[in-house]
Amino acid sequence: MGSKKFLAVEGIRGVACLMVVLSHYSLAFFPYLHSFDDKAPDGNFQIQSFIHESPLGFFYSGTSAVFIFFVLSGFILTEITKQASNRKLIETCLKRYPRLMLPALCSCLFAFCLYKMAQPSSEYLTSWVNGFGNMELTLFGALYNGTVDVFFLSGKSDFNPVLWTMKIELLGSFLIYFLCFNYSRNLVPFLSLGAFFLIVFLTKFRLIELELGFGLAAFIIGYAFSRKGVEVSFSVSISLLFVGLYFAGAHNGSWSYTGIYSLFGDYTYYYCNFVSGFFIVYAILFNKKINVLFSSRAMENLGRLSFSIYLVHLPLLGIIGVASFNIFYSYIGSYILSAIVASVTSMFITYIVSEVFYEYVDNKGLRFSAALSNLVLSYYSTTKNIKKEDV
Repeated sequence: MGSKKFLAVEGIRGVACLMVVLSHYSLAFFPYLHSFDDKAPDGNFQIQSFIHESPLGFFYSGTSAVFIFFVLSGFILTEITKQASNRKLIETCLKRYPRLMLPALCSCLFAFCLYKMAQPSSEYLTSWVNGFGNMELTLFGALYNGTVDVFFLSGKSDFNPVLWTMKIELLGSFLIYFLCFNYSRNLVPFLSLGAFFLIVFLTKFRLIELELGFGLAAFIIGYAFSRKGVEVSFSVSISLLFVGLYFAGAHNGSWSYTGIYSLFGDYTYYYCNFVSGFFIVYAILFNKKINVLFSSRAMENLGRLSFSIYLVHLPLLGIIGVASFNIFYSYIGSYILSAIVASVTSMFITYIVSEVFYEYVDNKGLRFSAALSNLVLSYYSTTKNIKKEDV
């Protein structure tokens, strides 16, 4: 894969991360943009109502962004490992869990420290954001949640709710490694296609959770893009992108999705956001002109910080965002202005914290996981008297 595509992957990740952040900020300060529970009262919140009824929700579609993440992970992991030796595949498998676990664990500890210091709330904000930190706060709980629970058990986190994606990310990664191993050794033909339909079947009959099934399916789509993706013209790419953005803006009950809602009902939001990731990723990666836009230095920098921003923004929103809203509202008296200023303040602090988190957690965790996998393989090779090139 060309270097431009690698850079574009980072750029797409950065934009998708921003979509997640905007989704959570809207849930905190402008909940009628989503209107998951109730639509805005008649005559009030006209701007929020207009955006909710339109396809413009793609700007803050956190669910679409998550599926973009999964498709990108399937794509990039396939690119990295599809020609890998046995040793390289084993090394990649060994380092995947610590690579994900260390930043996730540190985000739980970070949230634990924040919640111990303060748990501000506001009668003017939603129960969703006011509920952050309202659980039994123990150091052991944070350690256990960040190392075991979110990866192998519940897949949920009260300390940092965004960690629900970690279980899917880990299992999806191992699925891609297995498919790449099978493909390079010509073991079972059409295994990826069979795996895709098996996952769809299991999800359809609720034998596996909806989020897990759709997430793993998105990984396989990314795998297929890496194997079979071809360049498309600018006009085709733009068309695919607009279709993807339209699906990403879906909300149940939104006027713009009445036809789709009549077919899928309350699953409209989830199905549309699931499909949106395929169109958006393909449109950007497989056209050179659009690819270049997502390969800029600014996009690359945003992508570099995307994982760190993803992991720290929600605890900071629950503490800094709510506290700053309370302060500004007490002086300004305007809800909208206070919410905007609080959002900007919280985002700025999130960016600063993300730089530190990237340097001392994400980056060092990546190096540590690589060193750990090499150590394990070296030890195995020594004890079994096996040459490295034969592993």
